[in-house]
Parts: sequence; C-alpha cells; structure tokens
Amino acid sequence: MARCVILLADGLRPDAVTASDTPSLHALACDYTAAAHAATVRPSTTVAAIGALATGVGPGTHRLMEPGIGALRRLANLRPVPRELARRGLPTVVVAGHVPALEVPTASALAKFAGVSRFIAVRGTARLVAASALRRLRLTPHGLVMVYVNDCDRAGHSEGWMTPPYHVAVREVDAAVASLRTAVADSLLVVLADHGGGGVAPTDHDAPHPVNDRIPLILAGPRVRRRYTIRQPVSLLDVSPTLLWWLGVEAPREYEGRVLVEAMTGAEPEVAVA
Repeated sequence: MARCVILLADGLRPDAVTASDTPSLHALACDYTAAAHAATVRPSTTVAAIGALATGVGPGTHRLMEPGIGALRRLANLRPVPRELARRGLPTVVVAGHVPALEVPTASALAKFAGVSRFIAVRGTARLVAASALRRLRLTPHGLVMVYVNDCDRAGHSEGWMTPPYHVAVREVDAAVASLRTAVADSLLVVLADHGGGGVAPTDHDAPHPVNDRIPLILAGPRVRRRYTIRQPVSLLDVSPTLLWWLGVEAPREYEGRVLVEAMTGAEPEVAVA
C-alpha cells in the first residue's frame, strides 16, 4: 500500500531554507526534488491556501476565505482530497500544532466533513507536532498523513519575517523535518509552505508580492528523482493531484493543478483498492 506525508510549514519562506539554518530541509531538497519557482494561490492567506490544498481548486472556486462552520456549505459542492481517498478506503490523518482550544471543535468538524479520518491537535512546537505525527505514521501504513506547523507564521506576525525570532522558528521546523525524514523510505514526503511573508509589511503576507507568494516545495520518496530541480513554474495547486496520483487515485476533472510527473522516476503508482 502507498502513503503520502505532507509537512505544511505555515509562513516558511524559501529563502529561509539554507544549509546553516535548515540543514535537514536543505539536504532533503538537495538529495531529492525541489521546485525552484513554486508559488501559492492568491490571496496568499492561510485559509485560502489550505482550502486550495484540500480541495484541488483555487480560492476563486472554493471560496473558503474565513475559518468557521460556514465553510461546510461550500465544502459540500467540492471534492476534497480526503473525501476522494475515503471513497477508496484510504484514510487521512491530520496532525496540527498551535490550534487554539476554542477552535479545535470547529477545525475537527470541518476536517471530518471533508473526509478526514482523524484530526489531532497538538500543543507545542513543530518538533513536538512531528513527534506526534511519527506515532500516527506507525498506525497509518497507507493513505495520507498531513502535518501542520505554524511556528514560522506566528513568529513572522509577531516579530517580522526574517528576524532573529523568525529564524529560531525556522530551525524548529527543520527539527520536525529531521524527524519526518524517515518516512521517505516508504512514502512520498512533501514539504511546502502556504505562503511567504514580509514582502510589503514586515509582519504580514496578504499583499501581492513575490516574497509573499513564493513558497518552498520539496518532494522526496522511493520513486522521486534524486538531485533534481524543477525549473518551470509550479503551483501549490499541483500538490493535490500529485499526491492522489501517488496513491493510485485519479484526480477529479475539476482540479486545477497537474501531476508533477517530472519529479517521478517513471514507476507506476499502486492502484488503491477500496
């Protein structure tokens, strides 16, 4: 059976990925496949980007702009990745850090409606979230495990992107990457961000600007090309059909991205059996 692991590092800028600050992530990008020109969606906000990653369509289609139960109505008309996987007997587990206690019930309800099998909120830094995700990986040999950490976003909004506190958060995310790297032996590991930050206002990321829109995107795993760089533009929207392809599930026609076949060695994916 096949498995995908996604580490979504909220607010991680690609120029913060360096050999000194992020040795684990930098090595992963050098050893496997990295996109040189990856971008998020517009607007470059967390809810809009996560909505795009979850549903395979951009904000103009999914219209998920604000968190809340009101999103249930819009999700009903979409085809979220977890729901597509569940139809074929494949589970989706979400492990998320720094979700305020009052927001956990809403986040859990939205995740369940989208097809998520289990939503786990973890209090603590990125490395603690990764440790919890590793425990879930042992219980989830196939399907999708999504790990969400927002250390960088919190530091960026509080102190500013690329400030010393931001770099501390970046190193914390790198510790999470070091823990999750073991998954590349038998899984597709995707590391990306939902947006950058500091392009216009030093503590924000909403305004159109290349620094706000550019994101890191690294793919690693047993069928991923080694020491390869994707030179053409890549979108966050390409991640959803790519992970479905890896799991042997055909992406819905409505999806607006493409499978990143150039990152793969050519081996056919396993076919999911419900």
